[in-house]
Amino acid sequence: MGQKYQYYLLPKEGSISLHQFHALKFLEQKKSCTPSEIAKQFNITLGAVTGFVDRLYKQNLITRERSEQDRRLVVIELSEEGKNQLGNFEKKLFEVHQQIKEKLGEKEIELLNQHLARYQQVLLEIIED
Repeated sequence: MGQKYQYYLLPKEGSISLHQFHALKFLEQKKSCTPSEIAKQFNITLGAVTGFVDRLYKQNLITRERSEQDRRLVVIELSEEGKNQLGNFEKKLFEVHQQIKEKLGEKEIELLNQHLARYQQVLLEIIED
């Protein structure tokens, strides 16, 4: 996703990166997890996770607490503000998709879907080789 597109969808003040958005979606689905789980899920270093988790925490989008079972582990959860931001992002994304559908029309969307399906097929063939 291009930089301009990303920032069009996200609030200017206190905006989040695409990686942060995906981490918030992951947290929404899992309810809670550790930084190591995020690193494994997205195939990134723990250092990278620590950096953007710190930013999410400073923006009040997540909570961090020590695990009661193992005090060495930090458990991350989506905060209420994080849930609100995620909802706002998804609403904005839906609105943008609606505008695209209106401007393209059914025939162009059908053609686009066919091209994307073919693109995906070729990509999978390349990956499997």
